[in-house]
Amino acid sequence: FIEDLPLVAHTISSDIGCLTRHGLTITNLPIDTYELASILLPMHHSYSLAALADYFGIPYQTTHRAAADALLTKELFLRLLERAAALDLAVLQEINRLAARLDWPLKVIFQDLERVKARRSTGVSILQQLAAKGDLAETTLELLLAADREPEAVEPVETPRPIPTDELVGWLEPGGLFARAFPGYEHRPPQTTMLRAVAEAFNRGEHLVVEAGTGTGKSVAYLVPALWHAVHNGERVVVSTNTITLQDQLCQKDLPDLQRVLPFPFRVALLKGRSNYLCLTRWNALRHRTDLSPEEIVTLIKILVWLPQTETGDVSELNLTEAERAVWQKVCATEETCTPRTCLRGRRRCFLYRARARAEGAHIVVVNHALLLSDLAANNQVLPDYQYLIIDEAHHLEDEATEQFGYSLRLRDLLDHLAAVGQSEGERVTGLAGDLRTYLRGVPLPIQREGEALAQDLLALASDARRAAREFFAVLAGALDRGGRAGQNADQRVRITPAVRRAPGWRDVELAWENLHVSLTALHRTLSRLATLVSDLEEHQVLDYGGLVGRLGGLLRFNEDLRREIQQLVLRPGEGQIYWVTLAGGEQTSLHTAPLHVGPLLQRLLFATKKSVVLTSATLAVNGSCAFIRERLGLDEARELVVDSPFDYARSTLLYLPTDLPEPDQPGYVSHLARLLIDLCTASEGRTLVLFTAYRPLREVYQAIRGPLAERQILVLGHGVEGVGRRQLLQTFRTTPRTVLLGTSSFWEGIDIVGEALSVLVIAKLPFSVPTDPVFAARSEQFPQPFLAYSVPQAVLRFKQGFGRLIRSQTDRGVVVLCDRRVLTKGYGEQFLGSLPPCTVRRGPARDLPGQVRAWLRGGQPAPVRRG
Repeated sequence: FIEDLPLVAHTISSDIGCLTRHGLTITNLPIDTYELASILLPMHHSYSLAALADYFGIPYQTTHRAAADALLTKELFLRLLERAAALDLAVLQEINRLAARLDWPLKVIFQDLERVKARRSTGVSILQQLAAKGDLAETTLELLLAADREPEAVEPVETPRPIPTDELVGWLEPGGLFARAFPGYEHRPPQTTMLRAVAEAFNRGEHLVVEAGTGTGKSVAYLVPALWHAVHNGERVVVSTNTITLQDQLCQKDLPDLQRVLPFPFRVALLKGRSNYLCLTRWNALRHRTDLSPEEIVTLIKILVWLPQTETGDVSELNLTEAERAVWQKVCATEETCTPRTCLRGRRRCFLYRARARAEGAHIVVVNHALLLSDLAANNQVLPDYQYLIIDEAHHLEDEATEQFGYSLRLRDLLDHLAAVGQSEGERVTGLAGDLRTYLRGVPLPIQREGEALAQDLLALASDARRAAREFFAVLAGALDRGGRAGQNADQRVRITPAVRRAPGWRDVELAWENLHVSLTALHRTLSRLATLVSDLEEHQVLDYGGLVGRLGGLLRFNEDLRREIQQLVLRPGEGQIYWVTLAGGEQTSLHTAPLHVGPLLQRLLFATKKSVVLTSATLAVNGSCAFIRERLGLDEARELVVDSPFDYARSTLLYLPTDLPEPDQPGYVSHLARLLIDLCTASEGRTLVLFTAYRPLREVYQAIRGPLAERQILVLGHGVEGVGRRQLLQTFRTTPRTVLLGTSSFWEGIDIVGEALSVLVIAKLPFSVPTDPVFAARSEQFPQPFLAYSVPQAVLRFKQGFGRLIRSQTDRGVVVLCDRRVLTKGYGEQFLGSLPPCTVRRGPARDLPGQVRAWLRGGQPAPVRRG
């Protein structure tokens, strides 16, 4: 009945697939409103039918009903057509140019709209008239960019004023500024204690370590004095977080709330690493290529529609698929292409420049630990100058410093580097060697010929290095993988110690490296010759001179870094360095280097150069002292403060310690744990988070409890079991009644579920580090008693993080079950229990646990525990 009219549906491929399976062949033009919405609404969080209906204000009763969905899709399609018709003519023309060679049903929509808009173009904007004359010029395109204001500068005052601590504390007192501004405001004495300490540290120019228990409100406690100091003294303050969750909380909630209530205005900037920002130079270069894939074309179109809307060029604004994220890596800012010498964009048309300019003009600059530390490693070339720093989630600082001050290289990374130099694919040459003729098309003929000769040399040398690289990694894996397990365990990490270097097979590794080193050195020498040739061509007509210089610089730096790092790993190990190889099989095998102790680096690069650094977290103290974390971070001269949580844990939290489970490494532990969980989760009606330290026991428990709990209408979710991501698992757990979630390391923190959805927390095993982990093993060797001095304090801090997932508000109530009997039988157990806030504690057999849980969750006290 629809004859040859286009067929419109939401996620149309599934509908056509269903019809095809039932013998109905559809030849009509398929228009997918899901895909169309993803193009026209590139910043929207979801493209489900319900989410899009909500966005456009289209009324609907329910979804997943065929007739109702069809009518809803019709209304959605009409709204999307209106959105498409509002696009600038320049954008429509560029969409159609990009899609011209693409078999893409949606392009008929944009072609029709361009024809209609072009006929009406008389008298329209100069921008549209310019674009109507042909291909969208770069300068024309950039006129579409959302406007951006030049920020004011933050300039230090001549005579700094101390923070008026008592006045700021008064703002948080009952009847104060905050109580008047926020209905239902609760005064928290621990928050004012922390505020005083932060203000005094700033005033005295001291470093401070603060453990602030859950519910303290630590972000307000440090932001209020930091903001006063930044605004009144003209000295910006950098705030660093580890997780996106906390970054979002600061930028989307806490700081906007403070902008409404504080009696002075202030500016905030969020600054991220380069790869988060679109580079218009790279984007323009990619969109002018003639060998684009369908994924590249659609991603370029999505970015094109986004450009007039974004002020930041930040990828987090975009809703990208995994395939589209791979394309983003080809258009994002890089160190090579985004430098003053090579960038072709004007300052105000560069998103990275805009972000840094906003940071220069901000009183508070929010970053993550990775950017903070990479800036230190790069001699402070990224962040604007600052003397005052607050590090939240500071318990992650050592691990992040280990990564940022270290080095890693997969065989795949090395092969990608060589492919970027040059590679033959049939008759086609890719990489720099393949592009060189295009770059040099406008230079004198003798220089062109010299460039072509160098391109041939690069091609041959890259091929030689490719063979040598594969041989080196194969010999290395063979020398280390005596048991033939490479590829079976993705986490088989082998530390390179003096004993390993003395083993008979290591001489073969050295010879294989010498061969690779010769190839890489010859390649580096030829790249340097090409760089010398190019450096004299700035005045000539070189296509994208900046891009060529940037590519060459990046290739030379990568080559130099990898030769230096592998040379140390194989032949000349440096003092104070840890070396290891991860045997993951094939091209995923990787080499790693890390500092033995990051404390001296942090002391020299960070603490010794700043007036005041405040480190805070809910988990910094062991046995009431922050000495362990201070020693790990090299922070000898610092005040410390432990602020207790304002929550009444004795009333809200039951800690149950089963006395009759086997220890985790004993036979039968997993089966006993599974039986305990079936009974426990039945009693709690789901609402349970189970924390594991490894995937293997998680999978075993998942298989054992899923069926029995499903018979009780309880859903079991397992991280890493069904291919569902962390965010989706948490959303399902938060919104679906009668659900149990099994999680590993990433679930021990960063989860904030208030209310009854999370009522029971089970800790399957004390979170000790794996003894064979290369970094942990090397650092353990520095202690006379490594287990008690290093392993236990580290595990206590992780244990406290896990415990903190349960009680997230004053009204929460729940049960924590610790299923590791070592906490009762080993001497170190008291360090774990003593690190927790004062809960109601019960010890007893596993069979008593369901009754205890039912009574506690109903608001009563736990029943007396039976013995035996």
